[in-house]
Amino acid sequence: MTNSFVYYVLESSICLLLFLTVYRLLIANLTHFSWMRIYLLISVILSLILPLVIIHIQWTSSIHNANLFNNSSFLTGNKSAGYYEGQSLSNDSRNNIGSVLLQGMIILIIAVYIFGLLYKAYNFARNIRSIQKCVKQNPKVKEGRFWLVDLNEKVPPFSFFNYIFITNSYQKLSTDELQRIKDHEKVHSQQLHSLDVLFIEFISIIFWFNPLMSYLKRSIQEIHEYIVDEKIVEKGKGKKDYAELLLKLASEVKGFNLSAGFSGSQIKRRIVMIGRQRSLPGQKLLFIILVPLTILLMLSFSYIKNPDTLTAQSKQNENVNQSQLKIGKITWKGNTLYDINTLNHAFGLKEGSVYNQSLIEDRLNGSSGAQDNVSNLYQDNGYLFSRITFDEKQNNEAVDLNITIYEGKQAKIHDVIVKIDGVVTKDPVIEIDIHPGDLFSKAKIIKSIKALAATGKFDPEKINPKPTPNVTTEEFDNVDLLFELTKISNKN
Repeated sequence: MTNSFVYYVLESSICLLLFLTVYRLLIANLTHFSWMRIYLLISVILSLILPLVIIHIQWTSSIHNANLFNNSSFLTGNKSAGYYEGQSLSNDSRNNIGSVLLQGMIILIIAVYIFGLLYKAYNFARNIRSIQKCVKQNPKVKEGRFWLVDLNEKVPPFSFFNYIFITNSYQKLSTDELQRIKDHEKVHSQQLHSLDVLFIEFISIIFWFNPLMSYLKRSIQEIHEYIVDEKIVEKGKGKKDYAELLLKLASEVKGFNLSAGFSGSQIKRRIVMIGRQRSLPGQKLLFIILVPLTILLMLSFSYIKNPDTLTAQSKQNENVNQSQLKIGKITWKGNTLYDINTLNHAFGLKEGSVYNQSLIEDRLNGSSGAQDNVSNLYQDNGYLFSRITFDEKQNNEAVDLNITIYEGKQAKIHDVIVKIDGVVTKDPVIEIDIHPGDLFSKAKIIKSIKALAATGKFDPEKINPKPTPNVTTEEFDNVDLLFELTKISNKN
């Protein structure tokens, strides 16, 4: 779970980085402010969702099986069991030290993250509490659906939902100027800008370590001001008067962190935007870039999390003490060729068996050299490019398995090529009982490997048949099968 969250946070940050980079390069200088606001908010939402969306795509037909026919997987006795056991024992102490260090580092990272999370959450709660105190401790007057709060503190005017906060020193302004300030904050409230700020603040708590969050928050609040400035100018006396009012109220005094403020350090940029020529309507097409970006990221994460790829997460899961876990419910999906009873028999594990992720993978795909596994059912029947994946869901001390089978099309042998000492031979090699037009069969290939090794003519360590995709028809995939053989030199 910890690893999954770390991967999720990293992937979400990558999404946000890409979206904000495109925003900065292509969109930030436009004047379609409402569209820009929508772009930023959708970017955040997509950054949260896309790492969770995985499209199951069979990216390649051959990668999964590229090393399928390494003869060491099929021939026994090539290396003694003692060799592997000795090697394993010699590495045990180093592995244990590395595991302890890794676990210590993970615990430290988690502790730092939780500390930062709590600190940000505390600041957020304190800001909310400050606004509540302003509402309770200061006089207020209702004007329509808005509450006007008269502050004693010298802070820029700001709004928070339907509360508008104006310092009493602003009573010195003319009636028209004061009304413009009120109208400005009312637009903030009508546009629900405070909701945007709260949303970004909440995301900033979770991703407190991400420097992009500061830029995101600054950008969204700046756009809020641009939106309101544009609307006030449209219905007011003109750009010049409003720009003069902004300059008059310009202050370096910092407002409330969760508020949509009337003035602040971005006054110059706001005045520039007021006088800037409006972007052309056709430039709204730039916002369509969200669509290809979304598709690109979705496909990228699907590729990275392709079940064919051995991830660090699956390796680290093996370090967990699995002896306490049992296999729970086993569910098969995608199978049309074999029924559930046949698959369960080939799987060899059942509900209540000790949970072991490596063993499960081995029983499904022969990843550790198991001769009897589910994938063999398919590969012995022509389904060379079938794939079997599984996800897990832990319920107390049981792990439910959802196993998905991608069967694909059957494959036929298009051509059998034999190279002896690097030279293609036209002479038949009778030990290879495989012919063009045959359905692909892993069992037949293993039988041929053993027959070749039994002749004593060829080096058994170097018998490595390689299937290569060839022409594909509507009904079948076709593969060429290459046997590379090395003769054993006779030394008398």
